[in-house]
Amino acid sequence: MLDAIKEHPIIMLAVASLVVVVLITIERFITLYIGYRLRVPPFKKALEQALVEMDLNKALRIASISPKHPVCHVARAGLLKANAGDRDLVRAMEAAQLEIMPRLTGLTSFLAMLGNLGTLIGLIGTVFGMIEAFAGLGVSDSGQKQEILARGISVAMNATAMGLIVAIPGTFFGTLFGHRQERLIDQMEEISLSIASHISQAAREAKLRQQGAR
Repeated sequence: MLDAIKEHPIIMLAVASLVVVVLITIERFITLYIGYRLRVPPFKKALEQALVEMDLNKALRIASISPKHPVCHVARAGLLKANAGDRDLVRAMEAAQLEIMPRLTGLTSFLAMLGNLGTLIGLIGTVFGMIEAFAGLGVSDSGQKQEILARGISVAMNATAMGLIVAIPGTFFGTLFGHRQERLIDQMEEISLSIASHISQAAREAKLRQQGAR
């Protein structure tokens, strides 16, 4: 297989694609599962409790537990605008989401693309290998004919194998990381709605108390 890799450019392309898949997978795993590690349900519960108590300092401390996490980043952006009005509050959280999205999504989409590309590379390598093998049928010397046939079939099988080796992890990890990203996006939206709702309710209650005092 190593000789086939060195001899045929299609198989070398498949190997290069596999290297890219591995590098992207490592980067995405570190970012999404290690860098963005946070138990969101307890975080959300503690934050909502602080907002019910209208203790913004406590809420900010909770939101600062993991500053790089998307949910904490959005929550902190909203809490810093808690006294600026509903419109500014929502805009701040929307801006925070847009700011972190490029880092959140990263190169995940390229994994699915490379998965599909691996399948196509394997297919075209198989075709080239079979063309080379059938070309040997026209050779009169039996020894040379067998050598050409063996080399063509070797290229075809190795191209198929390398294509699948690229396609399977690329497709799997692309789907896995895509699911993780969607979950984080949903959690950002949930925390945004929760903060906006609690701050708005607190502002209405404060206004009613002021009117009652008059």
